[in-house]
Amino acid sequence: KYHFVVANAKFMLDEEEHFKEVMGERLRNYVERKKEQDFWLVIEPKFLNDFPAITKRLGRPAVALVSTNAPWITYMKLRLDRVLEGSFEADSVERALASDPVELKFQKPQKWTAPYTKYEFGWWEPFLPP
Repeated sequence: KYHFVVANAKFMLDEEEHFKEVMGERLRNYVERKKEQDFWLVIEPKFLNDFPAITKRLGRPAVALVSTNAPWITYMKLRLDRVLEGSFEADSVERALASDPVELKFQKPQKWTAPYTKYEFGWWEPFLPP
């Protein structure tokens, strides 16, 4: 079974400041423990076609954090707040992580006031399905 949180790609990849940090920390932890990765980011996931109640509330393009770890997805739902949550069955990881091609473009803010530098476009690429 696969579990997910999903949101508009601009929010999840460009605006949510905690997301990049949490994802990087989880990946580092998995590498250190030699644990097989069980979480991925899927841009415009095909499985959303099976969730009309979610898609009608969702800005596009969308991005989903998909995992086989249900408690972690629940944690991420609470951590990220403005995301929608669900789960589904798939007969293969390839089918679970299938996506529709879309080009992401985010405009840089005219004025950046945060005390840290803006995340670079594409920071999410290590988390995309192989």
